[in-house]
Amino acid sequence: MEQGLLQTNKELVTKARNLISKLHENSLEIDEKSTLPAEIIELLQKEGLLQVLRPKMFGGYETNMRTFTEVVTEISRGNGSAGWFVSLSNIRDYMISYVFGRKALDEIYVPGKNVVFAGNFKPIKCDIEKVEGGYYIKEAQWPFVSGSPHADWCYFGFPTDDGKGGMEFAIMVVPRHELEVIDDWFVMGLKGSGSNSVLIKDVFVPEHRVSLDRLANKRYYMIDELREVPLYNTPFVPSLTLSIVGPALGLAQAAMDFHMDRVKKAGIGNTFYTKMSEAPITHMQIAQAQLKIDSAELHLYRAVDKLDAYSEQGHTMTMEEVVQMKADFGYVNQLCKEAFDLMVAGAGSVFTHNKNPFQLVYRDFLTMHLHGFITPTSLIETYGRVLCGQEPNTYFL
Repeated sequence: MEQGLLQTNKELVTKARNLISKLHENSLEIDEKSTLPAEIIELLQKEGLLQVLRPKMFGGYETNMRTFTEVVTEISRGNGSAGWFVSLSNIRDYMISYVFGRKALDEIYVPGKNVVFAGNFKPIKCDIEKVEGGYYIKEAQWPFVSGSPHADWCYFGFPTDDGKGGMEFAIMVVPRHELEVIDDWFVMGLKGSGSNSVLIKDVFVPEHRVSLDRLANKRYYMIDELREVPLYNTPFVPSLTLSIVGPALGLAQAAMDFHMDRVKKAGIGNTFYTKMSEAPITHMQIAQAQLKIDSAELHLYRAVDKLDAYSEQGHTMTMEEVVQMKADFGYVNQLCKEAFDLMVAGAGSVFTHNKNPFQLVYRDFLTMHLHGFITPTSLIETYGRVLCGQEPNTYFL
């Protein structure tokens, strides 16, 4: 990797790390108001942290998955909602650049204008038909559209007639003014992620803003300028999985930061220990929790570095490699949860206060941890199936 790119990547990670204390200061407000303050969005834009995976030709940094993951980890260490927002916003730049052609990209990336993406693949309501020149959306709705209150454009998946008597999956992009963001994100964690539902009624989407999934996965729509860029040769499915598990490590590290602050000051109730840091049980809990966080980091960056190596080499991942990498990400999720459980076991009743920063981090993590895309049992079971010579039990590979 050339020196200039290495320096840019390092600077982006440093900028993210420098925002941790600022994000800590805003965490209670984010939790109480269930939104990211405009000041935080503007700061993330100003520091370039929403353009990490955007093509240079469209004003981005065009870095790699290692830089992306490190940026997300640092932001998540400051605040889970901000980390989730940064992770999902960036991966959508990568996805949009991968999936859509010249006309759509030129329409989306207007020179000099900051762009935020939101989106989701699976609709819960879908009345869409193919018409001359594109698709007509009579009424459709998608849940969990993270970042939607701040988005300029949204992408959505939907089923469509394949012309052979069956159905296939398609992806479209729609500008913000053509959709409605529903105020329904009432949850226990990641409250500021803006993962609202989105409703679209009576909207025409032109053909150039729709891509068929079976062709998009083969880079059919990708513009010539991006075809040889390593980032856009990065395997698609593992990259999307990475974006969902990305905040886990930063949240676990944040929990350890807050928990260790208490360990050094507080005692253990109903015992003679005036400092938790003097108790053998604390030593065991802290050591095991830290080792699990360290192990999660090793698994995470082993997979991420492999993704970047594959993209540099133009390597097409086998099904077995995809399954193993997704299992790595599931195991990262599991290890972080186990670390949290050890810390919570020693947190004491003060943990139950809603304004306790450790509890805020825990709720953010648990909300992320439960995401069906990175459920440890499912991803690890699929890996075990393949190791045993069975077919994977998922179509998303």
